[in-house]
Amino acid sequence: MKPLLLVLFVALAAPAWAGGPFVAKNMIVLDDSVEVTVENERAISSALAVLLGPFGAHRIYLGTTPKVAIIYGVTFGGFGVLVLLDLGHLLFSRDLAAYRNNDRVFMWGKPKERLTPQ
Repeated sequence: MKPLLLVLFVALAAPAWAGGPFVAKNMIVLDDSVEVTVENERAISSALAVLLGPFGAHRIYLGTTPKVAIIYGVTFGGFGVLVLLDLGHLLFSRDLAAYRNNDRVFMWGKPKERLTPQ
């Protein structure tokens, strides 16, 4: 009985002396009070496009209006075509800034020039 208790004690206490404070690879420590987590936005949005693309989950993750998610859901991602095009753009674009908070159904399309009143 005593060897079993000793093994349990060592197993439970081992993490206490295993090493210093845990810092994940994707965390940046600016100072003692601020920690910034960097997400791999390309990987997460691409995975969402593959798994839940017909429902617009990748567009919701990147930030869009509810109308775009509804259109994706009703048409099942443009019958699969929009999802495949979105996935290609998510994987092979250099910068995803153009796709964040984008309210167009075709996220890769050029925005319409708005007329400014004079």
